Amino acid sequence: MKSNEEIMNIISTGIIKRFCCFIFFVGLLTGVYAQKSEISINLELLTVVQSDYRPLALRKVKGDTIPVRMIFFFRVINHTNKPILFGSNTRHYYQKKWDNSKYGIIGEFLMINRTDTIALYTEHGALIPNNLQDSITYWATMECIQDSKKYPVFVPFFRYWGNSGKDWIAKLYNYLKESHFIYLPISSDYQRRLDKFEDKATLDSITYPREIIEIKKREPFSICISEEFKEDYYYFYPK
Repeated sequence: MKSNEEIMNIISTGIIKRFCCFIFFVGLLTGVYAQKSEISINLELLTVVQSDYRPLALRKVKGDTIPVRMIFFFRVINHTNKPILFGSNTRHYYQKKWDNSKYGIIGEFLMINRTDTIALYTEHGALIPNNLQDSITYWATMECIQDSKKYPVFVPFFRYWGNSGKDWIAKLYNYLKESHFIYLPISSDYQRRLDKFEDKATLDSITYPREIIEIKKREPFSICISEEFKEDYYYFYPK
Protein backbone atom coordinates (compact mmCIF):
# COMPACT_ATOMS: atom_id res chain seq x y z
CA MET A 1 0.00 0.00 0.00
CA LYS A 2 1.38 3.42 -1.05
CA SER A 3 2.18 5.99 1.60
CA ASN A 4 0.58 9.43 1.66
CA GLU A 5 3.85 10.94 0.44
CA GLU A 6 3.96 8.62 -2.58
CA ILE A 7 0.33 9.41 -3.42
CA MET A 8 1.02 13.15 -3.22
CA ASN A 9 4.03 12.72 -5.53
CA ILE A 10 1.90 10.86 -8.10
CA ILE A 11 -0.80 13.53 -7.96
CA SER A 12 1.78 16.32 -8.27
CA THR A 13 3.42 14.62 -11.24
CA GLY A 14 0.03 14.22 -12.94
CA ILE A 15 -0.82 17.87 -12.39
CA ILE A 16 2.53 19.01 -13.78
CA LYS A 17 2.12 16.82 -16.88
CA ARG A 18 -1.38 18.14 -17.51
CA PHE A 19 -0.19 21.71 -17.02
CA CYS A 20 2.68 21.17 -19.49
CA CYS A 21 0.29 19.66 -22.04
CA PHE A 22 -2.04 22.63 -21.58
CA ILE A 23 0.81 25.10 -22.11
CA PHE A 24 1.93 23.19 -25.22
CA PHE A 25 -1.63 23.15 -26.60
CA VAL A 26 -2.09 26.87 -25.98
CA GLY A 27 1.27 27.57 -27.58
CA LEU A 28 0.31 25.47 -30.61
CA LEU A 29 -2.97 27.32 -31.01
CA THR A 30 -1.23 30.65 -30.57
CA GLY A 31 1.31 29.76 -33.23
CA VAL A 32 -1.37 28.70 -35.70
CA TYR A 33 -3.46 31.78 -34.96
CA ALA A 34 -0.44 34.04 -35.28
CA GLN A 35 0.40 32.56 -38.66
CA LYS A 36 -3.15 33.06 -39.92
CA SER A 37 -3.44 36.56 -38.48
CA GLU A 38 -0.23 37.81 -40.06
CA ILE A 39 -2.08 38.72 -43.27
CA SER A 40 -5.72 39.66 -43.82
CA ILE A 41 -7.54 40.83 -46.95
CA ASN A 42 -10.56 43.10 -47.26
CA LEU A 43 -12.78 43.73 -50.25
CA GLU A 44 -12.98 47.50 -49.89
CA LEU A 45 -14.90 48.42 -53.03
CA LEU A 46 -16.59 46.71 -55.96
CA THR A 47 -17.44 48.76 -59.05
CA VAL A 48 -19.83 47.49 -61.71
CA VAL A 49 -19.61 49.26 -65.06
CA GLN A 50 -22.75 49.23 -67.19
CA SER A 51 -23.15 49.98 -70.87
CA ASP A 52 -25.63 49.74 -73.73
CA TYR A 53 -22.81 48.32 -75.86
CA ARG A 54 -22.84 44.56 -76.22
CA PRO A 55 -20.19 42.28 -77.70
CA LEU A 56 -21.44 39.82 -80.27
CA ALA A 57 -21.38 37.11 -77.62
CA LEU A 58 -24.15 38.92 -75.72
CA ARG A 59 -27.68 39.48 -76.96
CA LYS A 60 -28.70 43.07 -77.59
CA VAL A 61 -31.83 44.61 -76.12
CA LYS A 62 -32.52 48.10 -77.46
CA GLY A 63 -32.42 50.85 -74.86
CA ASP A 64 -31.24 48.54 -72.09
CA THR A 65 -27.93 48.48 -70.24
CA ILE A 66 -25.95 45.50 -68.99
CA PRO A 67 -22.90 44.96 -66.77
CA VAL A 68 -19.77 44.79 -68.90
CA ARG A 69 -16.98 45.15 -66.34
CA MET A 70 -16.50 44.47 -62.64
CA ILE A 71 -13.55 45.92 -60.73
CA PHE A 72 -12.64 44.53 -57.31
CA PHE A 73 -10.51 46.61 -54.94
CA PHE A 74 -8.70 44.37 -52.42
CA ARG A 75 -6.61 45.66 -49.54
CA VAL A 76 -3.97 43.23 -48.32
CA ILE A 77 -3.05 44.08 -44.72
CA ASN A 78 0.23 43.10 -43.10
CA HIS A 79 -0.22 42.72 -39.33
CA THR A 80 3.46 42.16 -38.64
CA ASN A 81 6.59 44.28 -38.65
CA LYS A 82 8.09 42.03 -41.30
CA PRO A 83 8.28 42.83 -45.01
CA ILE A 84 5.41 41.09 -46.84
CA LEU A 85 5.78 38.97 -49.97
CA PHE A 86 2.49 38.86 -51.85
CA GLY A 87 1.31 38.48 -55.42
CA SER A 88 -1.31 37.32 -57.89
CA ASN A 89 -1.06 36.63 -61.60
CA THR A 90 -3.93 35.08 -63.58
CA ARG A 91 -3.22 36.49 -67.03
CA HIS A 92 -2.60 33.05 -68.49
CA TYR A 93 -6.25 32.07 -67.97
CA TYR A 94 -7.35 34.69 -70.48
CA GLN A 95 -4.28 35.14 -72.66
CA LYS A 96 -3.44 31.63 -73.76
CA LYS A 97 -0.36 32.67 -75.72
CA TRP A 98 1.19 34.31 -72.68
CA ASP A 99 3.98 32.29 -71.05
CA ASN A 100 3.62 32.17 -67.26
CA SER A 101 6.55 29.84 -66.64
CA LYS A 102 8.70 32.70 -65.30
CA TYR A 103 6.28 33.94 -62.64
CA GLY A 104 3.57 31.31 -62.23
CA ILE A 105 0.15 32.04 -60.79
CA ILE A 106 1.55 33.08 -57.37
CA GLY A 107 -1.97 33.35 -55.92
CA GLU A 108 -5.59 33.51 -57.03
CA PHE A 109 -8.44 35.77 -55.98
CA LEU A 110 -11.50 33.52 -56.27
CA MET A 111 -15.17 34.51 -56.22
CA ILE A 112 -17.29 31.57 -55.06
CA ASN A 113 -21.07 31.25 -55.14
CA ARG A 114 -22.49 27.74 -54.77
CA THR A 115 -21.16 25.81 -57.81
CA ASP A 116 -19.57 28.90 -59.38
CA THR A 117 -15.87 29.47 -58.82
CA ILE A 118 -14.33 32.27 -60.87
CA ALA A 119 -10.69 33.30 -60.79
CA LEU A 120 -10.56 37.07 -61.10
CA TYR A 121 -8.16 38.59 -63.60
CA THR A 122 -4.99 40.08 -62.07
CA GLU A 123 -1.83 41.51 -63.61
CA HIS A 124 1.56 40.31 -62.46
CA GLY A 125 3.41 42.69 -60.16
CA ALA A 126 6.96 42.63 -58.85
CA LEU A 127 7.10 39.82 -56.30
CA ILE A 128 9.50 41.49 -53.87
CA PRO A 129 9.32 41.96 -50.09
CA ASN A 130 7.31 45.12 -49.49
CA ASN A 131 8.41 47.00 -46.38
CA LEU A 132 7.33 50.51 -47.37
CA GLN A 133 3.77 50.24 -46.10
CA ASP A 134 1.56 48.02 -43.97
CA SER A 135 -0.93 47.29 -46.75
CA ILE A 136 -0.93 46.51 -50.46
CA THR A 137 -3.66 47.43 -52.92
CA TYR A 138 -4.71 44.86 -55.51
CA TRP A 139 -7.13 45.38 -58.37
CA ALA A 140 -8.86 42.39 -59.91
CA THR A 141 -11.33 42.49 -62.78
CA MET A 142 -13.91 40.71 -64.87
CA GLU A 143 -14.44 42.09 -68.34
CA CYS A 144 -16.23 41.44 -71.62
CA ILE A 145 -16.59 44.79 -73.37
CA GLN A 146 -13.23 45.18 -75.13
CA ASP A 147 -13.02 41.82 -76.82
CA SER A 148 -15.18 38.87 -75.84
CA LYS A 149 -12.66 36.51 -77.44
CA LYS A 150 -9.92 37.85 -75.18
CA TYR A 151 -11.85 37.11 -71.97
CA PRO A 152 -13.95 34.06 -72.89
CA VAL A 153 -14.20 32.82 -69.31
CA PHE A 154 -16.28 35.86 -68.30
CA VAL A 155 -18.72 35.84 -71.23
CA PRO A 156 -21.14 33.26 -69.77
CA PHE A 157 -21.22 35.21 -66.51
CA PHE A 158 -22.07 38.53 -68.18
CA ARG A 159 -24.44 36.89 -70.65
CA TYR A 160 -26.53 35.66 -67.74
CA TRP A 161 -26.98 39.13 -66.24
CA GLY A 162 -27.45 40.64 -69.67
CA ASN A 163 -30.48 38.42 -70.16
CA SER A 164 -32.01 39.16 -66.74
CA GLY A 165 -34.02 42.20 -67.79
CA LYS A 166 -33.85 45.74 -66.44
CA ASP A 167 -33.68 44.59 -62.82
CA TRP A 168 -30.31 42.93 -63.38
CA ILE A 169 -28.66 45.27 -60.85
CA ALA A 170 -30.74 43.92 -57.94
CA LYS A 171 -30.15 40.31 -59.00
CA LEU A 172 -26.42 40.84 -59.46
CA TYR A 173 -26.20 42.59 -56.10
CA ASN A 174 -27.82 39.65 -54.32
CA TYR A 175 -25.46 37.27 -56.10
CA LEU A 176 -22.41 39.27 -55.02
CA LYS A 177 -23.67 39.65 -51.48
CA GLU A 178 -24.12 35.88 -51.18
CA SER A 179 -20.70 35.20 -52.72
CA HIS A 180 -17.58 34.79 -50.67
CA PHE A 181 -14.04 35.56 -51.76
CA ILE A 182 -10.80 33.82 -50.94
CA TYR A 183 -7.14 34.21 -51.77
CA LEU A 184 -5.49 30.91 -52.67
CA PRO A 185 -1.67 31.08 -52.52
CA ILE A 186 0.26 28.73 -54.80
CA SER A 187 2.94 27.44 -52.45
CA SER A 188 5.21 26.17 -55.24
CA ASP A 189 5.33 29.63 -56.86
CA TYR A 190 6.13 31.31 -53.54
CA GLN A 191 8.78 28.71 -52.81
CA ARG A 192 10.35 29.24 -56.22
CA ARG A 193 10.66 32.95 -55.43
CA LEU A 194 12.00 32.28 -51.91
CA ASP A 195 14.63 29.93 -53.29
CA LYS A 196 16.13 32.85 -55.22
CA PHE A 197 17.13 34.69 -52.05
CA GLU A 198 20.88 34.31 -51.63
CA ASP A 199 20.80 35.04 -47.90
CA LYS A 200 18.59 32.25 -46.55
CA ALA A 201 18.66 33.81 -43.08
CA THR A 202 16.38 36.56 -44.34
CA LEU A 203 13.57 34.10 -45.04
CA ASP A 204 12.59 34.05 -41.37
CA SER A 205 12.10 37.81 -41.45
CA ILE A 206 9.58 37.73 -44.33
CA THR A 207 5.86 37.07 -44.04
CA TYR A 208 3.91 35.59 -46.93
CA PRO A 209 0.61 33.70 -47.31
CA ARG A 210 0.89 29.97 -46.59
CA GLU A 211 -2.79 29.11 -46.28
CA ILE A 212 -6.11 30.09 -47.85
CA ILE A 213 -7.21 33.55 -46.69
CA GLU A 214 -10.92 34.27 -46.36
CA ILE A 215 -11.54 37.78 -47.69
CA LYS A 216 -13.87 40.02 -45.68
CA LYS A 217 -16.39 42.21 -47.49
CA ARG A 218 -16.97 45.71 -46.19
CA GLU A 219 -20.19 45.97 -44.20
CA PRO A 220 -22.72 47.21 -45.06
CA PHE A 221 -21.97 45.72 -48.45
CA SER A 222 -22.65 47.95 -51.45
CA ILE A 223 -21.52 48.22 -55.06
CA CYS A 224 -20.67 51.29 -57.08
CA ILE A 225 -22.53 51.46 -60.41
CA SER A 226 -20.84 53.54 -63.08
CA GLU A 227 -21.49 54.20 -66.76
CA GLU A 228 -19.05 53.27 -69.51
CA PHE A 229 -17.45 56.37 -71.07
CA LYS A 230 -19.03 58.65 -68.41
CA GLU A 231 -16.47 59.26 -65.69
CA ASP A 232 -18.71 61.61 -63.69
CA TYR A 233 -21.67 59.23 -63.58
CA TYR A 234 -21.89 56.80 -60.66
CA TYR A 235 -24.09 55.85 -57.71
CA PHE A 236 -24.05 53.26 -54.96
CA TYR A 237 -26.46 50.34 -54.79
CA PRO A 238 -28.38 49.92 -52.59
CA LYS A 239 -28.85 53.64 -52.03
